[in-house]
Amino acid sequence: MFRSVLMLAATLSLSASAAEPAPADKQFVFHDPNSRDTVMFVLDAPLEVINGLSNQVTGRVDVKGQKASGRFQVPVKSIKTGNETRDGHLQNDRWLDAAKHPDIVFEFKDVALPAPLANAKPVVLKTKGTFTIHGVTREEPVEVTATYLQETAETKNRAAGELLRVRAKFQIPLEAYGIKRTEALLLKVGERADVTVDAWGSTQFKP
Repeated sequence: MFRSVLMLAATLSLSASAAEPAPADKQFVFHDPNSRDTVMFVLDAPLEVINGLSNQVTGRVDVKGQKASGRFQVPVKSIKTGNETRDGHLQNDRWLDAAKHPDIVFEFKDVALPAPLANAKPVVLKTKGTFTIHGVTREEPVEVTATYLQETAETKNRAAGELLRVRAKFQIPLEAYGIKRTEALLLKVGERADVTVDAWGSTQFKP
C-alpha cells in the first residue's frame, strides 16, 4: 500500500512537471527579403496631411522567459511620402538629416510580458522604449501587440520558422528631436507624427 502511494505521488509529480515546461528562449530576426513590413506615419496639420511609408524594417527581438529585449531600425532614405520634392526636404539637415543620421532606431530592454507567448494568442502591452531620431535619444510610450505563431504549412506562406508579428503605435514629438518647423510650415506640418508599425520576425531569418 505504501509503495503504491509513493508511485502515485511520483507519477503526479512528473505530470505536473510536464504540464509546466520551462519557457524556451527565442530570437526573432526582422529582415523580410520581400520587404512586406511597414512603418507608416501621419503628420496632420490644418492645411495638409502628410503620409509617409517605409518597407525597410530590420531588427531583432530576444525573448527570455517572460521578458523581451530588442532593437529595430529604419533607414531615413527609405521613407517615401509620394512626393519626391517633399522626400528631399524630409532627408535634409533641417529635418531628419539622412547624411549625418541615416537610421531611425528604436530599442527596448527587459520588458515584462503580461503573459507567456502562446501560439496565435496576441499579447498586448503598454510600455516604453528608447528612440534615436535626428541624433536625439528619448524615451517614449509605446503600445505593442505581439503574436507568436508556431511553424505550420500555412505560416510558411509568410516565412519559414517560428514567427513573431509585432504591431505597434506611438507618437513622435518633432521639436523634441530637434526637427524645426519653419514659420512657413506651421500650418502644413503638425507638432507630432503618429506612427504605426507592422513587422514580422522569424527564428530562421538571417540578420
